Amino acid sequence: MKVKKYKKKSSYNKQMIKILYLMMISLSVYFFFKTYQYISNVPEANNITQEEIYDLTRIEESDIKLVRALKNDAFDSWLYEANDDKVKKLEETQAIITSITEGKVKVSAIDSVIGDLKKDVDTISDSDIEELYVLYYKKVLPKQYEKADKSFKEMTVDQPETKYEEIFELLDLLNKIYNQKGMQSVTNDPNFKQSVSLIEEINSNFKEVNQIKSSYANFDTLNEPITEPTTRLGVELDSYVFEVNHYIESKRLVTEFKNRYSELQRNLSTNKEIIKNSVKTPDLVGMTIEEAQKELNKAKLNLGIRGYTNKNYKNGDRVQESQREIENWDNDKQDKIMRQEPSPTDYEFITHGSTIQVIVENKPINKPEESTESSSSSIFESSISSSSSTEETTSTTNSDVSER
Repeated sequence: MKVKKYKKKSSYNKQMIKILYLMMISLSVYFFFKTYQYISNVPEANNITQEEIYDLTRIEESDIKLVRALKNDAFDSWLYEANDDKVKKLEETQAIITSITEGKVKVSAIDSVIGDLKKDVDTISDSDIEELYVLYYKKVLPKQYEKADKSFKEMTVDQPETKYEEIFELLDLLNKIYNQKGMQSVTNDPNFKQSVSLIEEINSNFKEVNQIKSSYANFDTLNEPITEPTTRLGVELDSYVFEVNHYIESKRLVTEFKNRYSELQRNLSTNKEIIKNSVKTPDLVGMTIEEAQKELNKAKLNLGIRGYTNKNYKNGDRVQESQREIENWDNDKQDKIMRQEPSPTDYEFITHGSTIQVIVENKPINKPEESTESSSSSIFESSISSSSSTEETTSTTNSDVSER
């Protein structure tokens, strides 16, 4: 019994070993064929050879970061997943990226092109999109600047609207860059600054032209001349500026003439009144005070009198010139007038009521006693000081003459 049981058990084990062996052989054959299919058949699927795949996914020195990442992703998909879809699509995707980086896409279409690219390629990140915009703007900005600059140089005041399009496109592009995040490297680029300068120059031209045209249209309300134009387009309106400024200058001259004529009329009116109340200035030099008073009384003028030290003392000695000076009048109406102010040579006419100041030579005085040189000098100085302390002015009105 034991022998029979052992034989049955041994036969069962042998069968199990055979089954396991066959299973192992079957799995080995299966994996072999799978591996062979993966290595041999997949690269040639859809008519793409392994060589072509290597060429399409080869990293070039000129490739930007995004293109390099797409090539690596496509190669990995083919190598590890046996999927060549990304490889087949790589050429088309790279062509779109190249058209963007070389500035071949219109500014009006760039947002939709980049948006579609992001939808089609799921591995594109926000930093990749930002890089695309930076490269695109740096490429397209110089081109748009040249177009706008050419249009501006060809623009004339008479037909400016024919050259607006390129200038507005540059302006829209600059505004788009300004309003987009992450574009600092573009706004710091010399091409961007050059474009901004061009727009500022164009704006100065437009502003000056508008000011000149507005002034020309309302020239009759202007009081100040138009400043000479300094911009290229403004200079084309020189004839407008000349006409307006000529009108303003003419208006100014007319106004100035009216003002001066009015002033003359007022002066003439005043002069008439002055002439009515004026007399010829009398020449009083050589007259006595008495004679002068009579003369001035007739002319309705007043007389102011001051004395002057006589050139001699009573004893006949000469008075030193250094000691002669203006002093109080000695009230002698026979004193002769030496000079007057105003004189007929200064003023031909003088108004009624005016005062003529005269200077007469006083009568000789006693010569001071000279005990010593110092005392004599002191006495003379004291006499001169007291005599010049007051001044007498006599008015020759009608009442004064009658009293005398």
